[in-house]
Amino acid sequence: MNRFFSEVGEDYSSFEMGMGLLLTMRGIPELYYGTEILMKNFKNPSDAMVREDFPGGFPGDVLNKFERKGRTGLENKAVDYISKLASFRKTSTALGSGKLMQYVPVNGLYVYFRYNEKQNIMCVLNTDSLSRTIDFNDYSERTKGFGTATDVMLNKNQNSRKKMNIPARKIVILELKKTAG
Repeated sequence: MNRFFSEVGEDYSSFEMGMGLLLTMRGIPELYYGTEILMKNFKNPSDAMVREDFPGGFPGDVLNKFERKGRTGLENKAVDYISKLASFRKTSTALGSGKLMQYVPVNGLYVYFRYNEKQNIMCVLNTDSLSRTIDFNDYSERTKGFGTATDVMLNKNQNSRKKMNIPARKIVILELKKTAG
């Protein structure tokens, strides 16, 4: 298989959306080694192009991508993103074994929920080149009774009774929390 970062045209926004989707959907996510450091290449002319050694840890390696100082800023951003989201997934009951409810995409926005009796995760994928606004009331079947939406990646709270801006070409992963009382 071709490397994912190459498949998305080495576009970091597409990479992040794809990894966010993979790590929040049902099933067991599978990452090919090196995806986390944005290793790239196509299978053409041979499979050897996508099976290069992971840089570092081998005698004679000039670069060591196992260490932060051996990676570029963008590679560190990718490692941090995957690490944080994978850690959240590991502790999330909804992402681990919850149900899936999805809505028909509108204006480049794809909204889906992973949920169970303990947790409610709302994922909003904006594939458009323009930022879009969502109204939590449009998804009341899953948002009713929740007062706060915490952005899992930014650890930032949002009132889930209001509208929210979703930046262009981004995935926003929210943990919805019940209103106290």
